[in-house]
Amino acid sequence: MTPDGLSRRPPRGPSPRRAPYRAQPRSLAAALVALVAVTMGLGATCRTMPGQRPGAAPSPPPGLAAPAAPVAIAPPVIRVGILPDVARSSIGADSGLFVRARMLNGRQVDRQLPRATFVGAGEAVRLLETGDELTSATLFPVRSEESLLVEATPYRGLLEVRAGTPGTLTVVNVLNLEDYLKGVVPNELSPTAFPELEALKAQAVAARTYALRNMGQFAARGYDICATPACQVYRGKSSENALSDQAVEETRGMTAAYRGQLINALYTSTCGGHTEDGTNIFEGEELPYLRGVVCAPEQTAWATIRTAAPPVALGEEPGLARDTALLVSLDVLPASLYSVSAIQGNLGEEEGREWVARLVSALHRKGCDVADEGSPARRGGFLRLLVGALCWDERAQRLLAPGDPEYLLRLEDRTELGGDAQRMAAALLISEGALTPFPDNTLRPSAPITRAQAVPLLARVAERAGAPEIVTAEFREARAGALTVDVGGTAESHPLDPNVRLFRDLEGARVAASELSVAAGDKVRYVVQGGSVTFLEDEQSRMGTAADKTSRVYRWEVRESPAELKSALARYGDVGTVTDLLPRRLGVSGRVIEMAVTGTSGELVLKGLQVRWGLGLRENLFVIDRERDTAGTVARFVFTGKGWGHGVGLCQVGAFGMAQSGSAYDAILRHYYTGIHLDKAY
Repeated sequence: MTPDGLSRRPPRGPSPRRAPYRAQPRSLAAALVALVAVTMGLGATCRTMPGQRPGAAPSPPPGLAAPAAPVAIAPPVIRVGILPDVARSSIGADSGLFVRARMLNGRQVDRQLPRATFVGAGEAVRLLETGDELTSATLFPVRSEESLLVEATPYRGLLEVRAGTPGTLTVVNVLNLEDYLKGVVPNELSPTAFPELEALKAQAVAARTYALRNMGQFAARGYDICATPACQVYRGKSSENALSDQAVEETRGMTAAYRGQLINALYTSTCGGHTEDGTNIFEGEELPYLRGVVCAPEQTAWATIRTAAPPVALGEEPGLARDTALLVSLDVLPASLYSVSAIQGNLGEEEGREWVARLVSALHRKGCDVADEGSPARRGGFLRLLVGALCWDERAQRLLAPGDPEYLLRLEDRTELGGDAQRMAAALLISEGALTPFPDNTLRPSAPITRAQAVPLLARVAERAGAPEIVTAEFREARAGALTVDVGGTAESHPLDPNVRLFRDLEGARVAASELSVAAGDKVRYVVQGGSVTFLEDEQSRMGTAADKTSRVYRWEVRESPAELKSALARYGDVGTVTDLLPRRLGVSGRVIEMAVTGTSGELVLKGLQVRWGLGLRENLFVIDRERDTAGTVARFVFTGKGWGHGVGLCQVGAFGMAQSGSAYDAILRHYYTGIHLDKAY
C-alpha cells in the first residue's frame, strides 16, 4: 500500500500514506506459510493455558461456562495493533467478556467481567477491576456472536492486551484477514464518496496484497501490522459498508504478484493525472511494476459523436444557441427560431403567451390563468405571465421570506416594476436562478423583451422546474447511430438524430459543437423527440481527461513565506532565511524529485518524499511562482500543484474514475502496476 503523508485524508475520501515499510519480497507460498504459522501460534497459546484459579472471579451465568479456548478464528489470521503504547484502555461486550490473563509469574488466570479496564504499570499491565498485574491478556465475548468494544468501537475476532513501552499497553485485534479487510477498504476508498464496485475491488486486492507482503512487520511489538496511515487505515467493524464488503468478498484471496513475488502494492490518494516511478520517490524502490503511467480512462471508454448540423452562433450572449436548441427539442419553440435573424427580434404579445403555454405543456402541468397585469411584450409583463402561468404565485408567497423581495430587488430601476405581482415574480425568478439583472443592475421592466432575452429565461425555468423530457444520465457508449446511457442503474438506448444538436458544458460555459468526445461515466443531458435524441449535452471538466479529476485536491495552491518554509525545513536542516527554490530533477510525471533550497546560511538538497515533506506540500507535482517585495526580495513562494500523496502505484480516485468509465478491477490493477498478474493466495 502507500504509506506517505503527514496530513490526514480529506473527509470521505482516500487517505495519504507515509513511507512504506521495506519488507522483503514474499512469494504467495511464503505468505501462506507465515499465515499458517500465525494461526498455529494462536491455537498453541490457547491449548497450553492453565485452568482458572478457584474463586478468582464471579461465576459465569447458567449455561455460560468459561470456554477452554477462545473463539475460533478461521485462517488466515492477522494481528493488528489498534492501540499501540497507550496509557489506558477500556474493553467490553454487550453480554460481558472473558479475560484470559497471563500473570507476572507465568500462571494463567481466567476472569469473567462485564467490562475490563487496563492501564500501563511499568513493565506490566494492571487490570483495574481485579487489581491483577499481567504481562498480557486475551479477551473474547461471553457470547460468540457479539463484538468486542474498545472505547465503544466494535471489533471482530479476539483482542489481546500486552505491555508496551514502559508505563503503556498495546491492544491487538486478532482476526481473519478477510474480516480485517472489511475494516480497511472503506477507510482507504470511501464507498459513499466513491461508490464504484470495481474500484473498491481493486482497492481490496491492493490492501490484501500489502497485508500479506508486510505480515510480521511489527513482530517485535506483538502484532503484524498497524492500523494507521503508516500501514493501512483500519477502524474495525463500525466502519464496514455493504458495498466495500461486497468488494472484499468478490475478490477473496486475490493478490497481485510480479514474477511469483507479492508486489509492494503502494497506492496514493490522488495522482494529479500521472503516477511516478517508485524509484524517484522512495529510495531503493526500483521495482519494475511501480512505473509512472497516465491516469486516464482506457481508450475503449471513449466515443466520438458527430452531427450533420453545424454549430450556430446566435449572438453574443453565451449559451443562447444551447438554450434555443433545448427549447426547440422540448417543442417550446418552433425550429425556425434556430437562426440568427429570427432570434434577434422583439417578442410579440401572442408569441410570448404561446411560448409560455408550450413551456407549461412541456413541464406536464395544467397551468393557471393569469390576469392582465402588463403586456407580455414588455419585460416586466413577461415575468409576471411566466410565474402566473406556472402557478408559482404560491411558491413566491410561501418560499420567499418576508425580507427577500426587497433584498433581491435592490435594483436601480426597481420602481418601474408594475405592482406587487411583477415585484414578486421578478424576486422569485432571481431567487430560482432563472433571471439575472443586467450589468448595470437593472431589469428594465418597461422595455420590450427580445426573443434572445426570453429564451434563456424559459430554458432556466424548464431546467429548474424539471421538465420530464430533459434526462440526466451516465454515458455508456455510442455505437451504430445509437446512444446508450445508464439512468438510475438501468441501461437505455436511443437512436441519435443525424442533426442532433451537440453541446459541451465546460463547468457552466455551454458551447455548441460539431462533434463530442465522450467518456463512459460522463454525465450527459439529452432530450428525445420523435423517438430520437435531438439534443445532447456532455458535462466536461476544465481539469481535462484525468481519471482522478473529481478529487477535491486534484488542483491546489499553497502560499508560504520564507519564514514558514524555514520552519517546515527544520527536520532536514537550516539554511537560514530561504532565498530561492530550484528544482534540479523532474520525474516522468513532471514531479520534482530533487530540489535545491538556497538560503542566507547555505544550501540544502531534498530528494524524493523529502521534497513535499520539507516544503510542507500535498504532493511533489507542482510549479513555483514568487511574489517579491519592493526591494525585489521573495516575500512569498506560490506553489500551484496537483494531487495528494506520494504519487506511486494505484491512484485511488483514479481507480474510481476508471471504474466509472467501465474498467474492471483487474484492468485497473494492471494499468497502475506494470506487468503484474493476479493470483488466488487462498
